Amino acid sequence: MKKKLIAILSIILIAAMLFGCAPKAQPTPTAEVTEPPATVAPKKVVLIGAQRFGDKGPMDSMAAGLDQCATDFGFEVKKIESDSAAAYEEDIRGMANEGYDLIITTFPPMTDPTKTIAAEFPNTKFAAIYQFINVEGTSIPNIWDTEFHGEQAFYILGAIATKLSKTKKVAIIEGSETLSNNAQLNGFFKGVKDNCPECEASYAIVGSYEDPAKAKEIALALIESGVDVIQTDAANSQIGVIEASKEKGTLVSGDVSDNTAMYPEGFFGYVGVSFGANVYQACKYLAEDKYPGGEHGIMNLTNNGYFVPFDVLENFAVANPDYKDSMAEAIALAKDLSNKLASGEIVVDFITTLPASK
Repeated sequence: MKKKLIAILSIILIAAMLFGCAPKAQPTPTAEVTEPPATVAPKKVVLIGAQRFGDKGPMDSMAAGLDQCATDFGFEVKKIESDSAAAYEEDIRGMANEGYDLIITTFPPMTDPTKTIAAEFPNTKFAAIYQFINVEGTSIPNIWDTEFHGEQAFYILGAIATKLSKTKKVAIIEGSETLSNNAQLNGFFKGVKDNCPECEASYAIVGSYEDPAKAKEIALALIESGVDVIQTDAANSQIGVIEASKEKGTLVSGDVSDNTAMYPEGFFGYVGVSFGANVYQACKYLAEDKYPGGEHGIMNLTNNGYFVPFDVLENFAVANPDYKDSMAEAIALAKDLSNKLASGEIVVDFITTLPASK
């Protein structure tokens, strides 16, 4: 009996030891609930055109720059055409009311409306392309404006024209009369005079960047007078100049875009203007939170605001062997002049009065 009691007590003791060594049940961890990161709305940028898109010129260049902003920075972008001077202020104010972070306005006619709306919306940023706002002591903190000085580039274009002209009569057609455009006319004339004293230069002003029919009429009259090389700076109106040159078999150089396809036998080059790069730079400033409000920039040949695309000139010579030698001379001269302008050996003044034809 005693042995049986000892055996039972031993079993109880062993069981107690086993259960005592068993791991204690751990509390079930509670999953930590985290809130998803807040979605940051993309910045909104609008380009308001004082001229129409589809011009194969400055507006299309700016539109391409804006599209690149959307790709590179994830911006929400919009393009609108402002139909008339009477609509500028209303359209700019409308975009400000819609909450756009950056409003890009274009060309001198939009200057006053841009300043007016910028004052009403001090927290909205504005890029005023080809405008004169933060000058002569003025500094508006939410506007960055830029002007384009093309006198150096047009000096080179005038020189090129003299090498290609057989009649020694060349001309330039501008879309409108502005201080910068007048300086370009003077630059072109100086390029002609310095490199071909016996050549005659003339100019004409369409009075619109959206009137190809009038530009064509002007170009035909110039060609009738003996002009055989025409340089344009007329945006959409240049299409009429190209058409006139094609009908008469003369040479033409355009502005901003390569329109060789319109007239392969006579469209020999163009002046490049970095309007698209200007739009892109404004977006980049916004993306980097480094907006230079209150500052005024000048775009010219020395900072790639303007450029002469030599490859287009070379391609024209290949496609039109009759101009092989004269184009080779023109390119060599243009490159030499570019170097001398960059070094300061040649100076082209910013003269804003209209030149006298010679």
